[in-house]
Amino acid sequence: MSWEVWGIIALCCIALEFMTVDFSFLMIAGGAFVAAGVSAGNDSLVAQVAAFAVVSILLLAIVRPWAKNHFNPKGTKVGTVQDQIGKRARALTVIDENAGRVKIGGDVWSSRSAGGVIPEGSDVVVTDIEGVVAIVAQSAHSGQ
Repeated sequence: MSWEVWGIIALCCIALEFMTVDFSFLMIAGGAFVAAGVSAGNDSLVAQVAAFAVVSILLLAIVRPWAKNHFNPKGTKVGTVQDQIGKRARALTVIDENAGRVKIGGDVWSSRSAGGVIPEGSDVVVTDIEGVVAIVAQSAHSGQ
């Protein structure tokens, strides 16, 4: 196989990597680039495929875990809704056991009170998340 074919395979893998951002296709692209280099100096398809397989497997086994940890050290749990528990928020509307709206950081959430009615403008604390609804309680040192 010619080096151009391996180059096209590598470029396609890089394009797929931009869509997944999982470092898997990037590692396979590395193997394809090495196979392209081998094919430039060797016409043996067996040598090209062997180089592709060995380099891809090594990159997937060694470099990919390092890259994932380096670029996302907290793992896949970064930004989960459960991270909102314990955060302070501001009541945008009156909040009762049925409905309300709060602002947590820069995001507006549907909310319910953990107990009692919370006036608009009060400082609250997120005590739980149920689906897409923040369960809140009035903060001990609320402005109200």
